[in-house]
Amino acid sequence: MADPLFSPDGKWMWSGSEWIPAPPGHGSQQLNMQDSVIGGDVVHNTTIHNDPTAVTEAVISALQQMGMLGQVVEQAPPAAPEVVLPPQLSPGDRVFVNWKNYGHFYAGQVAQRHADGTYLIHFDDGDVEDRVNMDRIKPLDEASEEVQAYIEHDNEAERDLIEAFQVFDTNNTGTIPAREYLRILTEIGDDPVPVEDVLNEFVDLGIELDSEIDYRALAKFMVASELGDPHPQAKQEVVVHDAAIDGDRLSAYAYDHPKLGEGRLNSSTIVSVTYDERATARVETQNTVFIVGPTGWSERPADHPFNNPFTVGQRVKIEWEGTWWDGQILEVNGDSYFITYENYSSSWNEWVDASRLKSE
Repeated sequence: MADPLFSPDGKWMWSGSEWIPAPPGHGSQQLNMQDSVIGGDVVHNTTIHNDPTAVTEAVISALQQMGMLGQVVEQAPPAAPEVVLPPQLSPGDRVFVNWKNYGHFYAGQVAQRHADGTYLIHFDDGDVEDRVNMDRIKPLDEASEEVQAYIEHDNEAERDLIEAFQVFDTNNTGTIPAREYLRILTEIGDDPVPVEDVLNEFVDLGIELDSEIDYRALAKFMVASELGDPHPQAKQEVVVHDAAIDGDRLSAYAYDHPKLGEGRLNSSTIVSVTYDERATARVETQNTVFIVGPTGWSERPADHPFNNPFTVGQRVKIEWEGTWWDGQILEVNGDSYFITYENYSSSWNEWVDASRLKSE
């Protein structure tokens, strides 16, 4: 018969289906966290006891060693060239912060400035970090569509993980027992991990099954360490006007942006610009597709169809109620053209824009 499997602290025994109290006299052992690297910080022989922060860092290290979690992917927030950080921040200022100096920036706001020049930060997800140096803070442009997409991606991914953990947080403490998390890893999901593998890592790192894991911090680390979104969402279409392309970005006024509402915005990087037969533009960016009508530009792009105007006397095809008719241009006034339809009286003559014209 195989030897029974005990928890690192000796208080629990694996029955084959659940953890039960260990028999009296088995004894317990005091375990220390071995040297572990978490985000570049080395922790030396730290006794965990029941410090949720230390336990969570040890769990992260265990997941990394089992190949279930990578290192934090260093990712700077979207640039904000129009926003400059002042020498001193004030409570309420919206900023991006390099969370725990791991390399991933989360959105939040300044709650307090300390006399030593560091700051208390309240993150959008409810997390708090104190004594944050200025060199870990970057500007946040609320009017940037790319910034809003970046924030929403992190918030949604983190929210999904937290909601999954909260199922096991019956007392709403913000933590779950390491014993419960071990059960999640070994019993739940499509690819459960062998109990022995998880226990070995827990033993090596001194994680006692009665200790508590701060699952919000764990979720934050998991989001920061992901390599990409495995389920990309379809890009939403947003109608804009007063548009202009500046370099590789679109500046425009949005009627109803799903995240920014109504107002002026700066897009993320432009992927492509195409025009239909009416010269309506589809400006696809990394996050959104913007629709610009034929006359919706404050400054037309160089390749806009209207930049190739028709001339007086030119024979053209004219669109009327969905059908193209033969005709001729009689007069030009800016972007408008006075036309006549072939074989029809002058009573049908009218002013049209270039979206209703095409060359024969």
